[in-house]
Amino acid sequence: MHKASQVDNKFIDNHLRRCAKVLFPAVPLRVNIDSVGIRKPQMFYTIVEQIDLQNLIQIRMTQVNDHSRMFVSTIDTAAYEQIRTEQSLHVTFQGFVDHLIKILDSCKREELHLALDTENNCHMLQIFEKSSFKNLTHLLLAMKNAPTDTVLFHINQSLQMLQEQTSAYTSQVQKYQIEMSSKDDAIGKLQAEITSLNGKLREQENMIFNRNSEEVTRLHQTIKHLTENKDAEEKRLKSILHSMQEKIDQLTQETYDRTERMVQETKRFEIIREDNIKLRSQNAQIKEELERIQANVSSQQSRESRSEITIAELRRQVGELQSKLKISQKQRSELEAELEAEKNICHTKKHALQLTTDELANASSVINNLNKENVKLQSKIDLRTEIAMRQEKMLLEKEKQIMELSNTVAAIQQEHEKNKSCNEEYAETIRRIKETTDLIEEKYRKKINDLILRITNSQPVEATSVLSCQGRYFRPHNRVE
Repeated sequence: MHKASQVDNKFIDNHLRRCAKVLFPAVPLRVNIDSVGIRKPQMFYTIVEQIDLQNLIQIRMTQVNDHSRMFVSTIDTAAYEQIRTEQSLHVTFQGFVDHLIKILDSCKREELHLALDTENNCHMLQIFEKSSFKNLTHLLLAMKNAPTDTVLFHINQSLQMLQEQTSAYTSQVQKYQIEMSSKDDAIGKLQAEITSLNGKLREQENMIFNRNSEEVTRLHQTIKHLTENKDAEEKRLKSILHSMQEKIDQLTQETYDRTERMVQETKRFEIIREDNIKLRSQNAQIKEELERIQANVSSQQSRESRSEITIAELRRQVGELQSKLKISQKQRSELEAELEAEKNICHTKKHALQLTTDELANASSVINNLNKENVKLQSKIDLRTEIAMRQEKMLLEKEKQIMELSNTVAAIQQEHEKNKSCNEEYAETIRRIKETTDLIEEKYRKKINDLILRITNSQPVEATSVLSCQGRYFRPHNRVE
């Protein structure tokens, strides 16, 4: 190590050190060390300092791995004048300093490169630019080994900085340890709370599980009870349907027998055809009224659903009853017996709602047959004027009754649609249908009795074809839903 010169000592003097200003902070730069023709790259911390208000700078290079190896170059005005003369520089001392900082920045970006040539214990720092043709040297600065005082001073400064950093780090570590201990305490408390909460949670889960298990068991028992009730109800309904089917078969046979009797009775009314010719003119009015009723029935069938079809079929049934009134002369005792049997049949039919629907569907074909028979009878019927007027009044009354029947059937149909899924209300619907049918039957029976009393005094009317149609109408289908 060399002894520090007086100029070098200014940068390690504690009094002047306060005026030192760092122009280029310590940055590791790659420096090619040339020694005995061998170039080896090494990293050096490079720093440039200047003392304020003086033309004095110092370039200091310290090896990264060995801080005891240090090179310095102190440049004052006289040294700069020698450098400017030797290297033909065109700037002042301050301009030289500015350019030096820019050159070192370029070295930091590796646009320029540094090389330290050593020869006979003399060191020369070369700043050059690489080129494919020739390296261009920008600046040459004489460097020397730093004196021992300078090395020790800067090592001491580094140690002080390290001690300060270590103290700061130690205080920070202590602060972190205190925070960690407080956090550990908080974590311990939280873990205890979590343990207690987990115990409470397990207790609640067990309680909820037990309560849900009891609820599930109770639900299973309820479902089992409902299933048993359902099976019993199905068995009861099947037995009821079986008994109803047997009754329907019996009533069907009775209806066949009654139809045969009615066909035989129609043979006795053949002589009535001669008197029917006189009633053609009155029958024309009846035909118009029937056509109007048929048009209303057709419009109701197209606008409404199954309930409206039922109403139309009931209107056709009224037409049949009117035809029966015309052909019921001199048959009071027989018709009363047949009506009594028909009443019993109706009572039984009302227990099966689908049977009524099938009969109403068959009534559509019956009304077509009645229309054909009516065309044939138009040329043969010539009833007296008084009977025709009575029949016309009766038609008006029947039309009113048809409206009442329509409302009743619509209410029945709505009640039936609402109560499809409920077996208990089904029985109530059947009871209402039965009561309504009984009322309708009672009304028609009274009307028939009155007409029979009136018609018995008049001339007989033919009813062979009508009764034959009635035989087809009153034949029920053997099906119950």
